[in-house]
Amino acid sequence: MWARGHVCGRRCDMTRIGAALDLRFGKDTLQFIDFLYSNGFDHIEIRKDNDYVYGTVDSALLGQVLSLYDFTISYHAPSREFNLGSVNEQVRASCVAQVIRIGEYLQEVGSKAWVNIHAGHIPEQYHERAIAKAEENMKLSLDEIAAAYEGLDTGLLVENDSFEKHITKFGLYPEAIRDILNRHPGFGMTFDIGHANHSGIPPERFIELMGCRIEAAHLHDNNGTHDEHLTPGRGSVDFEGVLGKLDGCTTYVLEMKTLPDVISGREFIESLGLMK
Repeated sequence: MWARGHVCGRRCDMTRIGAALDLRFGKDTLQFIDFLYSNGFDHIEIRKDNDYVYGTVDSALLGQVLSLYDFTISYHAPSREFNLGSVNEQVRASCVAQVIRIGEYLQEVGSKAWVNIHAGHIPEQYHERAIAKAEENMKLSLDEIAAAYEGLDTGLLVENDSFEKHITKFGLYPEAIRDILNRHPGFGMTFDIGHANHSGIPPERFIELMGCRIEAAHLHDNNGTHDEHLTPGRGSVDFEGVLGKLDGCTTYVLEMKTLPDVISGREFIESLGLMK
């Protein structure tokens, strides 16, 4: 697996800022890279769902473009119809296979890269046996992914989930993420600051428990009641206070709903004066 330094302390890496490609944008991967490059970004995150609509870029071509633009890249495992804790074995196995294939693809691309995943979920009204089975399957899925990524240079980052009524999410709380990272030392964390704010979890708790294993941050705002994905600065998230404490994080990824918000988000984050 991609060797990541988990020794705490401020790193000298330049902080990169990127944005996630969303199906609302109507752009394929190469079009979005051009948009980001033209607007002062140097990282792209691709939601795998986008590939299922527009197609996956040839790995050699994508590697050339990233090198030309001096971009790094991350992928987000599918957001819909995806659950590493599914009690349906066919669904669970398919989700694991997708995560592994994304890692293999990024190795072919040849750029510094990682994959973001959510740990899994199940309706909280289900019987305790079903919930226990889902948690067991989540652990099995992560074990299988970890074994496959041992042979890859691609990183694997676990992202904290957002609160959803009547749904048990295995990656919601910082203690749950910590337990996953303890079980899988090769994994890191993507800290979704908006998710923490919406879920009523103090961001400092994630930073306290995960520290330098937080390698990337997803940036979007909300007012603490809904997962709104507002432009940073338009909700109640204290970005200056939180980002100032992230010693090991070298990549900020904006998760916006519109292209103008992507640009506004970068301008706000850069105005804080925290970019290294």
